[in-house]
This record gives sequence, structure tokens and C-alpha cells, in this order.
Amino acid sequence: MTRLVYLLQSIDTTQTIDIDVVSAQSAENPVYYVQYAHARIHSLARQAAAREVERAPLSEVDLAVLVHERELDVLRALASLPDTVLAAIRARAPHQVTGWARELAAAFHRFWHDCPILRDDVDDELRQARLWLVEGARVGLAIALSILGVSAPERL
Repeated sequence: MTRLVYLLQSIDTTQTIDIDVVSAQSAENPVYYVQYAHARIHSLARQAAAREVERAPLSEVDLAVLVHERELDVLRALASLPDTVLAAIRARAPHQVTGWARELAAAFHRFWHDCPILRDDVDDELRQARLWLVEGARVGLAIALSILGVSAPERL
């Protein structure tokens, strides 16, 4: 966790760290916020398994049904990962990956709040597309946290 705290800002700036914030288990703590998004995704997978909801093969899922603004926010964040990593490498600026992880976590938390997945009133076609969107977010967060050398917990 300490590593990510140091990677929140550019190495060219003076580091200011609020110990109370980075030790809190809340949305105010950027490390916890990103790790919580990853753990929340695993929680959803456990809930889906308990309800015997399985993700269909991607080739059988129509992702075009993802039209809600929150869904699109997650997709846009995911699409920007390769360019973000490349820019961070070129500029030797790992804080750019940290910023991206925070953006994806925020987009995912908003999506989670506004776009139900396992509720009975969600159409199966939409549920399947959302399950794949969640899997994309999980992979994206895991990649970013791995790049930064930070754990990607399945539970918090």
C-alpha cells in the first residue's frame, strides 16, 4: 500500500502524505478505493456463483447493449489503459498509471451503484454484457495494480 501512496503524485513534485487519509479504510484513501473496487468485483463473482449465474462465452454476448453512461465510462477507461501505460513508460511517470487506476475504480463504483447486474429484473442479455464489463474492469485493475507492485485483494 505504501508504494501506491508514493506513486499518487509525480516524482517531480513535493510529496504530501496525510497519514490519517492513507490509513483510513474509506473512499478518501486512494489505495483502499482502488483495492476496494477489485475486491467488490470478486464479491460480485461470489454472489453470481451462489445464485448459479454463469458468464456466457464472450463470443455469444452482445456487448452493444452496453449503452448506459456508467457502462460507457468503464469502457472508455478500459480503452485508455494501453495508451496510459505507454505514456507512463515513456515519461517515466508511474503516477499516470495510478491516476488511471483511480479513474477506473471511480467509474466502476459509479457503474456498480447505477447499473444492477444480478437483480431479477435485469434482462439476461444485459446481465451477460455487464458481467463481461465487470470482468474487463477486474483485469484492468489487476494489471494496473501489478504494474505498480500493489496487491489486488479478492476480499477486504
